[in-house]
Amino acid sequence: MAIAPSIVLSRACTALSLFVVGRPHPAFASAARFFAGRGRLGPPPITCSFAHHARPRCRSAILPTFVGCKSFAAAQRAMSTSLGASNEGLSDIGQPSNNSNNNSDDTTNKMPSWKERIDVSIAKSRKIRGSNYVQISTVDYGAMEPRCRTVVFRGFLKGAPVDAVREVLSGGGTAGEGGDAEAESGYDCVMKMITDKRSSKVKELEGYHASERRGGGNTAEMVWWFPKSSEQYRIRGRLQYVGSDGPLFSYADGTTGSDEVRNYLVAERKQQWGTLSDPARGQFYWKNPGIPYASTENDEENDVPSGGRDRDGKVLPPPDTFLLMLLYPSTIDYLRLGDNYRQIDEWEESCRWKSMRVNP
Repeated sequence: MAIAPSIVLSRACTALSLFVVGRPHPAFASAARFFAGRGRLGPPPITCSFAHHARPRCRSAILPTFVGCKSFAAAQRAMSTSLGASNEGLSDIGQPSNNSNNNSDDTTNKMPSWKERIDVSIAKSRKIRGSNYVQISTVDYGAMEPRCRTVVFRGFLKGAPVDAVREVLSGGGTAGEGGDAEAESGYDCVMKMITDKRSSKVKELEGYHASERRGGGNTAEMVWWFPKSSEQYRIRGRLQYVGSDGPLFSYADGTTGSDEVRNYLVAERKQQWGTLSDPARGQFYWKNPGIPYASTENDEENDVPSGGRDRDGKVLPPPDTFLLMLLYPSTIDYLRLGDNYRQIDEWEESCRWKSMRVNP
């Protein structure tokens, strides 16, 4: 059974994200074969993801510029005229590049972990507008359909209690011993974002925890493309939403988490609320998303505090609709197009990252 893909286009990142649950649609398969045979393809990059056995998967490719295309044949003609000699594409993979020295890999030295690499990638792209926009995919377990969207990456958790990661990735297991500096360094990899409690992302995770798949596998995959250095990070892991009382769902059977973890996460949520811009805070006071629009110009009940502040200009406490969204990575697939380098990092039960270079 072929299932049509779900697509999201991010203007700021010029990235197209496409996610498919089950087998790829025949039209997409034809397009994929066509793209693979074209040789040099121009930007912008696209992000393609498939949900294998209801597990999100994603990766990047190159998308030519289509102008006024009404059919696949027209797309082919437009593609042939949009190719530029200076554009990096499929035929450039493995060729020398100015970016090939990024995160140099000397086989005589210890292989840098994905976290070390992405810290460098972020620093190089810090001045690029929209460089912190990422695509994240989930699965609607009720409809068994893919869902994807663009969100803003807001940094890594710092100083997280060791049990915070173990409760999510190990289901409350006690693998690893505290005090191991090498192991505890891995706990600084949890990625921060925000979301609205009324959004579909929350309902999708609720569906996961209510399903028979609960307790196994990952619940999301993020793809982050860095155009300046031609690097892609596919970050697979488990999502967690933190509200005013702590995490909404627990990956550990029969427990809602320790008080230390809960207090730490609630404090992180409060701190993140305070760092938001006024327009970003104001969105969490809007009416329920997804319902038919109705003008509220003369609605007396439409009392949205401007910028999430009171009349004295002080920031209000975060409303219940505001959630801190965390991604706990478990598998990272790193690809650098400049020199065709690919590396897989996996989170082990010993609470350490295992890195391995693989064929691209």
